[in-house]
Order: sequence, then structure tokens, then C-alpha cells
Amino acid sequence: MKKWVCKQCGLYQKVNPNAIKAGLRVYFYKNKIRANREPDQINVESVKGVVLRRSDDFIMVLGNTGISKVKATDVYPEDAPSNFVYNMFGACKC
Repeated sequence: MKKWVCKQCGLYQKVNPNAIKAGLRVYFYKNKIRANREPDQINVESVKGVVLRRSDDFIMVLGNTGISKVKATDVYPEDAPSNFVYNMFGACKC
């Protein structure tokens, strides 16, 4: 994760969605809503996969749950810090 640390400020750099290309191993979070229970439950599942192709603002990812169409801003490279790390240590604004 050292490559994600800014050399000027020491905080973690955000992911550039335009740098995500086909063949890159990525992950994203998928919400599952179970409406048949009292009360309704929302579970968040982390999905890992490989980028198949990119079209405009969406990326097609082949993951363990099949092929998913995901917004480019919701996809992170596999070696990138998670949102928890950005919230805990801060994000670079250089």
C-alpha cells in the first residue's frame, strides 16, 4: 500500500477511475436487500473480479457472482486502500 501514500503530505491518494483498464483485478461492494424478513435487511458484500471492458461511466466486471455492470467510481483496484483507510487516516488533496 506504500504506492498509494502521497510523498508530499503522507496521506493516501484516491483512486483515479479513468486509470482502471481491462484486465485489472478490482473489487467493489454490492448491496443485497432481503425484503422478506422483519425488518428489512441490507447486507453489503465485497465482490472481487477482473475488468472485462469499459464503456463510458460503467465497467463490466467478471467476478465470483458472474458479470456485473458497475459505475466506474464504485470500483477499486485490488491493491488500493479501502474506504475505511481513507476515513481513518485521511485522503490526499495535493
